[in-house]
Amino acid sequence: MPKRIGLFGGSFDPPHIGHKALVDAALQELNLDEVWIIPVGLPVHRQLSGKATAEQRFAWLNTMFGDDLQVRIVDWEINHPQATPAIATLLRFRAENPSTIPFWLMGLDSFLDMPSWMEYPKHQQLCNLAVFQRKGVKETLETDSWKVISAHQPLTKAGGIVKVSSALPAISATQIRQDPNKYQAHLHQDTCNAILACYASD
Repeated sequence: MPKRIGLFGGSFDPPHIGHKALVDAALQELNLDEVWIIPVGLPVHRQLSGKATAEQRFAWLNTMFGDDLQVRIVDWEINHPQATPAIATLLRFRAENPSTIPFWLMGLDSFLDMPSWMEYPKHQQLCNLAVFQRKGVKETLETDSWKVISAHQPLTKAGGIVKVSSALPAISATQIRQDPNKYQAHLHQDTCNAILACYASD
């Protein structure tokens, strides 16, 4: 039987406990065998802060999740010399794992931006979506042309969407970049000092 795998892409600029909460909730609520975390090298839709290198962000993620055997940090995008859209990552996953339909894990804010993604809605042919609410955000999930499915049903086809009930902590990487010391409690204890030093104001 194919594994149930979640793919979690993002800039992780920097990684924080909200990312950890999303992964933990995905493993539990979606009954996943693994989550693959895929940090971007050069983002398509936004600018990186320029504070941390791709290698630093990758290392911090490995530190955060190093003891979790169900989590894999994937270097596909950080080793690519050009910006890598999600569709390219999904096509690579399909090519290397043809019998597995992944869950693409995202926050509600990312889902609302999805129609602007390159080659959307081709993604519906390659994955299912798991959309997570952030505490304090009350947007309604309009599923567009994605079909609402159960979190635990067998994944025999792509194009489904699950709204995950676990609300994520009300923290963003943007807030941390703007005031690292104020939000240091939202950083993983083993990466906190390095992130504070990296994102401190010049």
